[in-house]
Amino acid sequence: MSEVLKFAFKGNRNYVHGTSLFNALIDAAGQKGLAEGKINVSFKHMTHNPVCILDERAPTAADAVVAKIAGPDGESYSMCINAAAEIEEEAVRQDFDEPEACRGSIVGDKAIVQNHPHHVDRIELLVSLCKKMHLECLDSSKKWVFSRYDGRFPIPAMEKVELRITKQVGTRLTCSDVLVNGEKIADMYFS
Repeated sequence: MSEVLKFAFKGNRNYVHGTSLFNALIDAAGQKGLAEGKINVSFKHMTHNPVCILDERAPTAADAVVAKIAGPDGESYSMCINAAAEIEEEAVRQDFDEPEACRGSIVGDKAIVQNHPHHVDRIELLVSLCKKMHLECLDSSKKWVFSRYDGRFPIPAMEKVELRITKQVGTRLTCSDVLVNGEKIADMYFS
């Protein structure tokens, strides 16, 4: 399976946002018949071309995005996304208001909580909250980026969401628990 994908750049970014890539992988899993399961996706390199190629194959060190997706019956797929080498287009821009997504959240000691989340795209919400937590709790001068998600999909409907930093390597890498309605659903990594 090889598919051409076209992404919008969110806000003022000049790269494809990890949340867009995550959602594309979940859509691809759905096309394979997986409506739910586990996904372990790593974002290794920024993708500056809005036109990308999604391949179902074993990953290589050169791949920008790699994912292992497993269903509840043990079936699994490896997928990779890379910028298209032969096709390049001007990026379409999409509004992305991270502060609005985080409205009403409360930042604590290496944690952030939001009751009754109002942002529709669940992975965008999680990434926005995690970024806010990193900027306020760890280092506001660093450009923190979403680097990995290892957990359930789809992300469940949320009444309450909480992220807590559980591991930290200086200001280079963190791992946070993602709790939805009091249940841990994933580990989210930022670097």
